[in-house]
Amino acid sequence: MSEYGAVPFALMIVIIIYIMIGEYFKSIHFHLIHETSFGIIIGMLMGLLLKWMDENAYAQFFSLNATIFFYLLLPLIIFSGGYNLKKKQFLKNFKYIVSFGFLSTLLNFIITLTLTIGFNSWNLVRLGTNLDSNISLSYDQMIKYSATICATDSVAALNLIPSSQYPKLFSVVFGEGMVNDAVSIIIFQAVTILQQSGKSFEWYTPFEFIGRFLENCIISILIGLFVGLFSTWCFKKCRFLTNSTTTETVFAFLMAYMGYSICEMLDLSGVISLLMIGIIMSHYQGYNISQLGRVTTRVTFESLSLGAEAFLYVFLGFAMWNQTTYYSPLTKDLYYVEVSWVFTLLQLGIVILARYLSIYIVYWISISIQGEKVWKLTKYEMSICCFAGMVRGSVAFALIETLVASPTDGIEINQINILQSCVLYIVIITTIIFGTAMPFFINFQIAKQLDEEEQKSISEVPTPVLIDQQKKKELSEAQKIIKYMDEHYFKRWFIHDYENRKDKINQEKKQIKTETLQQIYEKAFSETSEDESVKQRNEDFIQLPNFEDKSPTSPLAIKMQELSQQI
Repeated sequence: MSEYGAVPFALMIVIIIYIMIGEYFKSIHFHLIHETSFGIIIGMLMGLLLKWMDENAYAQFFSLNATIFFYLLLPLIIFSGGYNLKKKQFLKNFKYIVSFGFLSTLLNFIITLTLTIGFNSWNLVRLGTNLDSNISLSYDQMIKYSATICATDSVAALNLIPSSQYPKLFSVVFGEGMVNDAVSIIIFQAVTILQQSGKSFEWYTPFEFIGRFLENCIISILIGLFVGLFSTWCFKKCRFLTNSTTTETVFAFLMAYMGYSICEMLDLSGVISLLMIGIIMSHYQGYNISQLGRVTTRVTFESLSLGAEAFLYVFLGFAMWNQTTYYSPLTKDLYYVEVSWVFTLLQLGIVILARYLSIYIVYWISISIQGEKVWKLTKYEMSICCFAGMVRGSVAFALIETLVASPTDGIEINQINILQSCVLYIVIITTIIFGTAMPFFINFQIAKQLDEEEQKSISEVPTPVLIDQQKKKELSEAQKIIKYMDEHYFKRWFIHDYENRKDKINQEKKQIKTETLQQIYEKAFSETSEDESVKQRNEDFIQLPNFEDKSPTSPLAIKMQELSQQI
């Protein structure tokens, strides 16, 4: 037990270092290497040291990583993303988010699968450094691999795009990343279910796959919608739940996790369900809890997400040296297996090619149907979206880790290990190389866009396309209907005392954009609550430190102010 515990102990030390260095980089605006790349690198160094000290304990530690990811880490990240989502920008750019996150991911899957089958038929899956030896992958394995490698990771790009200056670009990259992860997982689940059914491939199999895919999406969204509204209704009717900010936070997260668990139990997409729950809770439930509870829930979920992301990136570095060995749970022995460097390099090229093709094919289809004037994303913004989506992340690694080989089948063990090592190496390479190049690429594209607009501008004061126009856009008919239903029905049904609090809620929504976190807390302490227990709790709450400094130097203070602006 002591030998096994040395690995998680070292992992925690590296995570602490990663968080400290990451916040330091942000405070000094250092972008030469991204914090995610730094986390992977220090994880690789520590993993190499641990493997040298005790290879058996090191290999055994990585046997349950997929379970930990899908049932502990991923829910924290997805729920925080949905709960802290800027809904106005998300809905405003919904067309681009769905086009890139949904259609482009499907096209990416088809392109990747086609090229992978071609490389496999040409015997290009070589073993190790021996170019004369090759292994053939099964169609089931290649289909699952293609679904896995479609999952992108846009964290590096999001940290480098100023959301206040470029809200459209930020929301498209963020929304597309969230939807892409969900769609990739659904494709993987749909493929797995079809394979487990034991049916042979027929002419109608692609249509069956599409039906399964759409069924998974729709039911998952409905479950998320129901759970989110039910949680909101509980806070509206059971006002005693608002007596404590701790209760508010824990109850909200448990309800969200219950929705995720229901979908996972039914072989549906817990990711889409959890994302929907977070959005619904943020939109309605925030007005059923105390003002202090609104800030506490957001800070808590953001903190948990930060810890989960830190663990994932460091863990990827740790796992780097585990791909040449196979730990058998039956014999408890280590066996050395092969990786395919040729296959990995070919797949890296496919990742880049498939990303660009899938994005621009969707663009060409869209302008062919609606016309080029309707498409508002510039070529420079699309280049940034393409580049940001080339990075592969933890979702791809966790999905491929769910593939399990028979302990007695040596060929299958090598096949699975080749796919798993390929995904891990692509994740590490794209994160380090593309993540490091991300700030230079983004700044270059933005500078070119601004220069082009300045040259083409006829007026005296040019207006860059990348910076959103301030004039108010007229809502479409669909948006008008949704807004009408929301204001006249849904908010009345799910927000506590909405009739009497409507003006106050609308005033809070306008003021909260300019308030600091300290002002929000002070208002929460002094607010007159109908529930005496809430009023007494606010009066007894300790005085928080002042975050109103004009030039905060603490990374924590900067983070808290950023969160206050988001809500």
